[in-house]
Amino acid sequence: MNAAVLPPVAVVGGGLAGSLAALALAHRGFAVSLLAPPAAAEEREPSELGTATALSYGALAGPASWQAWRDLETVHGPLGLRAATLLRHGDPWLDRLPPGLQAWPSRLLGFGRVDPAALLGALPAALAAAGVQRQSAVVRALEPRHPGWRLCLDAATGPATLETARVVLAAGAGSRALWPDLPEQLRVSWAGVLTLPRVPPGPWPAHAGRGRVVQPFHWQRPLLEGRALSLQSEDWIVDAGLAPRDEGLVVGQVTVVRPGTASGPPPDPATMEERLRDGLRRLDPALGALAGTYRQVPVAFCVGGEPLVGPIAGAAGLWAFTGFSAAFSRVPIRAVDLAAWMAAEAEAG
Repeated sequence: MNAAVLPPVAVVGGGLAGSLAALALAHRGFAVSLLAPPAAAEEREPSELGTATALSYGALAGPASWQAWRDLETVHGPLGLRAATLLRHGDPWLDRLPPGLQAWPSRLLGFGRVDPAALLGALPAALAAAGVQRQSAVVRALEPRHPGWRLCLDAATGPATLETARVVLAAGAGSRALWPDLPEQLRVSWAGVLTLPRVPPGPWPAHAGRGRVVQPFHWQRPLLEGRALSLQSEDWIVDAGLAPRDEGLVVGQVTVVRPGTASGPPPDPATMEERLRDGLRRLDPALGALAGTYRQVPVAFCVGGEPLVGPIAGAAGLWAFTGFSAAFSRVPIRAVDLAAWMAAEAEAG
């Protein structure tokens, strides 16, 4: 089967995973529809959309992820890739070094970042140029049609449906609501950060203002997520870090994980903000007093760290692409894998 007769694919989810999956599938020759909330709403109010893309640090770890983004920009034009260095804190040996020396080894390891605002601004044009049909709509239900699928939508023009041969479920924290029988390891946390429109004075903000990404040497979030299957009650942690965001900064991350597979209602923002600020004070008391805006989003993750990428058992034509940790590093690489896998499956059929 050649690219001209590959079956149509609908990608559900307009965040990082859905957008890069759509680009990879279009590059393979699929006719792709991307179902996503309006771009303007994503940029202004990410906390309402269930996508963490706009609030991410955008960090890349290692030469493979850097090269994957370079390859994307070669095909689709600038997508926000930036040279950057990593400044880690919390390691007894590194903390004795001057900050310049702490940051230097990351240059040798291919560290960098993608500016989330630049990426979100560039994606609509990149998707259109690739031939992806982007529709502003919320998917309310997936209905198997044997063969193919029907998607029930809430669109700007009112309720609608879309018929397609294949569906890629890349809706992040909203994926299980559309298909409850996803594997148990797919879970949802709530993540909160502070956003600042300008870089304030202070040594740690100054590092981020110069393009450095400040991160803890020992991240606590992966350890908390790894205990998700055994949790009997809600638990939370704070990771203190900073990264550039537009002309300002994104600061810290407080993470809440609950028992079970449902995200549940949003945590109380005032409580979560105070937890975040208290954790930031342990790095520097001045960080806890920053005049930032608290925002929180539900985030999909997989216990064990491996995302759901591939066909969903018992649902012919339905594929998963969700549950990423270190998403900016891993999504572009796995999007290529997904597109190759789906093309091989279609050609074999």
